[in-house]
Amino acid sequence: MTVNIDPLGGVLLVAAYIVGHIVYKHSARQETAGKGDIVGAIVAATSVLTALVLIFGGDHALPPASTPTGSGTPVSPPTAER
Repeated sequence: MTVNIDPLGGVLLVAAYIVGHIVYKHSARQETAGKGDIVGAIVAATSVLTALVLIFGGDHALPPASTPTGSGTPVSPPTAER
């Protein structure tokens, strides 16, 4: 199965991953046990991703509507006879 990812979406995902990784590594240096805060890193990454999608989300235009097709018989308004 092939999944097509928009190039802008891919860049946004990579940016969110990088921010999450930085937060995780920074929290690992701060903790005494040497483990990073994985929850904080996930929250930071999803927050960055959400903000970037809202800012650079792209075109959200609706697809063009198709024109309805009739039965082939034109309908005209009734004409008044005089």
